[in-house]
Formats: sequence, C-alpha cells, structure tokens
Amino acid sequence: MNRQFRDVVFRAIFKPTELAVETENRLRTRFGLDTRYEAARLALGRSLCEASAAPAIPQGTTYGKTLSGEFLFGDDVDLWISLFIIDGKLGEGAAIEDFRALVEAHWARGSALLKEELDQSDGNELQLLHRLASFLPTQSRGGFGSNGSAPQGSSAEVKVKVGSISKTYPGEEPIELVLNGPGASPHVAFMGKIGSGKTRTGIEMAMEIASTAKLPFLLIDPKGEFSQSGVLSDVLSKFNLDITPIDVGQTPIPLNFLPSPEVGSASIANAATQFRDSIALCCRGSGDIQKDLLRVAIDKTIRAPGVRDLEMIKTNYRAELQAQGKGHDSIMSRLNELTTFKCFDPVYEAQDFFQRSWVLSLNAIGTEEVKRLVILLVIDSLKNHILRQPDAPLNGGYRSLRHLLFIDEARRILAEKKYQSLVDIVRQGRSKGSMVILLSQDPSDFEGQADDFTNQLGSVISFACSQSSAGLKALEGAYGRKVQPKEFSDTYLPKGVAFVKLPNREPERIKCWD
Repeated sequence: MNRQFRDVVFRAIFKPTELAVETENRLRTRFGLDTRYEAARLALGRSLCEASAAPAIPQGTTYGKTLSGEFLFGDDVDLWISLFIIDGKLGEGAAIEDFRALVEAHWARGSALLKEELDQSDGNELQLLHRLASFLPTQSRGGFGSNGSAPQGSSAEVKVKVGSISKTYPGEEPIELVLNGPGASPHVAFMGKIGSGKTRTGIEMAMEIASTAKLPFLLIDPKGEFSQSGVLSDVLSKFNLDITPIDVGQTPIPLNFLPSPEVGSASIANAATQFRDSIALCCRGSGDIQKDLLRVAIDKTIRAPGVRDLEMIKTNYRAELQAQGKGHDSIMSRLNELTTFKCFDPVYEAQDFFQRSWVLSLNAIGTEEVKRLVILLVIDSLKNHILRQPDAPLNGGYRSLRHLLFIDEARRILAEKKYQSLVDIVRQGRSKGSMVILLSQDPSDFEGQADDFTNQLGSVISFACSQSSAGLKALEGAYGRKVQPKEFSDTYLPKGVAFVKLPNREPERIKCWD
C-alpha cells in the first residue's frame, strides 16, 4: 500500500446493492440526512463492528447507483483505508479490486443489519440510536467478546432470591441462592404443574440474574408467553433490559449456525454430522442413506463460497437425492418447512448473536416437528460457541458468568434422549461461564437422563406436580437422596411453596411467592 493506492481508492467507483440503497433512503428520510454518503458510512461502520468477515456478495445481485471513493470516504479516506486493510488483512499485493470487494461486502452487510435494526425499533429514532450506541467501544456489552475472546464476565458473587419472598417454610429464614460459588453449579431446574407459579418465579429470577450479572441471554419461548407480535410481555419489559423479541415464522432468527469454511475439515465434518443428527431427530422415517446424503449436502454448503444458508442446503440435498434416483422424503419436507417459514437468516455469526439478548417466540410455527427442530439448531449453535471459549476466570472462588440460556417447556428437548447439545452445555458449560435454566412440568421429564446430567443441576425448585417412580429416581442425583411422591404433592406444597434443593443445603421447602 502506498500513496498511489490512496489516490486510486479516492477515484474508484463503489457499488451498493439495491437493498443498501433502500435502507439508505429510509435512514435519510427518518433522520433528515442530506447526502447519500452519510447513510453509506453508517452502514460501513455498522458492519465493521461485527467480529466476523463480511460475506461475499452473491452473483446475480442487483446493484444501485454508485458512489466514488471521494464522496464515500471524504476527508477521512486514510482512516477508512486503514480500517479496511486491518479488517481484510490486505497485504502489499492487494489490488483495488480486492479493496472494492471488501468495501462492497461490508456495505451490503451493514445495510442489512441497519434495516433489521430499523424494523425492530419500529421507526423510533431514540430506540434505534440506543441500539447503535451499544456498539461503541466504551460501553461494556457483557457476554462473550466480539473479538472471539472471552471477557471477564461477572467476576463477583452472583446471588438471587428464590422468588419474591424467598423464606424457608415454615421458619421464615431468608434464603439467597449463590449461583457461582466455589464448587457450585449455576444451572437451575424449575418444575410444577400449570398454574403453580413456576414460570412466574423462573422468569423473574432469570431477569434478576441478567440484570445483576449483566448477562446476555437466550430465552426460548415455545408457547409465546413472553413475546407476541414483537412486543415483550410485562414481566420482561419491566426489567428495562436490551432484549430483542423474535416471532419465529414471522421474523427469521438472524443467526448463521453454519461454521466458516476456514474452520478446517474436521470441524466442518462435525458440524455437518451434528446438523444431520438434529434434523434426523425430527424426521423419524429417514433412513441411513438419506441421512448420509444430507450430511454430504451440508458439508458441500459449508465449503461453498458466497451465501451459505438453509436454501442452499435444501438445493444441495435435492441434488443428492436426484443423483441417487430418490424422490421427495421427510427430510426434504422439514427443509421445505424451515425455508417456507423462513426460520433463519444468516445475518449474525454465532459469536455476535450470542452476545445479545433474545426472546425466540415459536408460537407462530404450527408443527411441533419444525418448532422442535428450530430449538435444536439454535442450541447446537450455542453449544459449539460456548465450548470454543476458554474457561471463565475465578475471582475469590467465584466463577465468572457470561451467558444465560432459559428454556420454557424443556420437555421438548429433554425427551430427545439422543440429543447431546443441551447435555454438553449443562455438563461442560459451567467452566465456560454458561448458565442454564430449565422449566418443565414434572419429574417424568427427566426420565432417561443420566445421573451425571441431573447431578449438574445445581438447584432444583419444584412446585406441586405429578410424579412417576422413574421420574423421581431420575432426580435422586439432583436432590442428593431418594425423593418421595408426597414431597411433590399439593398437601406438602401449598400455594407459593416449592420443594427446593440448593447448593450446600439439604432439600427443604421454601416460600417463593404469596
């Protein structure tokens, strides 16, 4: 790079996509921007905030009116050139074509991100500015670092009440749960029949943890209790946290759950196998040949340049079926449903997606198979992301917390005995600073789970619920002893009282709410 290159950039022509032009027009109208380059620079800066490389623009993309480097970068051309050289790792042999492709890729991605943030803020300028301000380097975002490294997280003791009252029953001794104490597991399981108060207690505890420890979180909401039509429920909105609600089926989850082709052949093969296994769990009739063809199709998609999404997986799988003389099958049906509902849109890489807080409402998805599959794919991605992190640091014996996963109606996942990702998060995520809260109906949801899974549940909070002998046996590891049916009954657990096992305490009854 030299002075001549700077002059070439200054005179070069850069092309925005048609979508970028539409987004710029919206920004100019909303904020009264006089010139195109102001909106374009906002898009470029927004994309450069992302840790991942901007994906190449697909062939056949429609472009809008061009801008020269003189207008696009202005007097700050040296700064912009430096940013793109660092981001793209451009060496001395880089040509203007390499620089132009990098700029246009960031322009396209930044415009897509701004469009999404405009849509989510519903035209509210203050809300949009608040979102954009969160990317400034002086503001701590919590969660996993966007540069791929793990931050310190919540380095102090994190403790929370067990419900709004949180006193022993009887006795009224105040109780606080220390989530990240020495030797303690932060994971919590809530159980209780409908109307028992488990959801109310669980969500209030989760939001208090997120507020206190400044954790990003992922809330999986199969029934749409916490978000409807993009509006958070009262119990979530009152905590004044930066939460993005997604009504899956109406709005896609902006997550690219496929790894980069640069991760290496072994990681690509593992990702393809994991994706295949999750789809196979929701396609009971699929045979070994179809599963292997799907694995090949996913592998090819990951390795391909350009757009790598569910549509491409579907296209590649159809080609594999046709090459083998096979027709439409249950796997193709699931892929069709995922793309028809447009369940995913690869806007964010995993490291960017999981440092934000999301509520994924699945109520708009009509079929249980697709609903379950969406959950499996998101948890797969979270597991891969978490386990790539270095161990969370210890400070005075307290393990830093970095992320919270909250799953309502967890029986949908617990019932899949061959599904490994949630088990891996619970078993191994503690050392990485991950915390899991599971809500289920009763002990039978844990039937078939191994002892080393239930032993990792640091706290179990059970309101009155149904019991089965197998379900109670499954919880022996969590409670540290045999549990009896009467301990989960209405007579033993009156309204607002739960049968609780907390770290370093014997099982006991706690008054959670009144």
